[in-house]
Amino acid sequence: MAAPGSRPSKPNHERVEESTLALITAAIQLFGEKGYHQTTAAEIGSRAGFSRNMVRDRYGTKEELLRSLFEAEFGRRLLPAARRERRGRGLDRVLGVLDDLTTSVEAEPELIRAMIALTFETPVALRGFAPWFEELIEVYQSELRDHLRAGQYDGSVREDMDADREAEQFVSYAIGLCFRSVLYREKYDFAGALRAWRDRAIKDYSASTGTSPATGGG
Repeated sequence: MAAPGSRPSKPNHERVEESTLALITAAIQLFGEKGYHQTTAAEIGSRAGFSRNMVRDRYGTKEELLRSLFEAEFGRRLLPAARRERRGRGLDRVLGVLDDLTTSVEAEPELIRAMIALTFETPVALRGFAPWFEELIEVYQSELRDHLRAGQYDGSVREDMDADREAEQFVSYAIGLCFRSVLYREKYDFAGALRAWRDRAIKDYSASTGTSPATGGG
């Protein structure tokens, strides 16, 4: 029985959930600041407010914590928000991709930064996670191609555009902006760059100057 005036202890499952969230949050912060290779499991435990062995006790290895981060945070929390179902004309769907990415950058800056930082470690330190990023790129590129082709069909996108080539360039440009965002960090206005890109996309993709694409998400 709890002593008078003391707070009742939390159920074990609540303590586990809170400690897991603290570890994931600490990992996101440190991976975004230092990258995966330069971050130790002990640092994650300490940043989360626990012992230096907490990551090992909870996950076994730093890599398993990272795998949980990919599945829970990137896979179920971030990506669905950045890849909603697209409706409307083809051009509106393309612009919706940029709108949702901008929203994610503003709403989840630390999570976005960690994901981007980890992306650029994939070719060497995180080679085992390369298939995850490769699939993500392929899916985005395929969806963009389909949006552009839909726009050519419905008259909102220029007919003379090579949808396959443009989708590839679109994704490559996005990767370039992502690199700048982690290179320059707080000095770089990532959301502002995305909005400027959106304005250019309207001019470059529109079938006519009279096209009035939606101002919000697709």
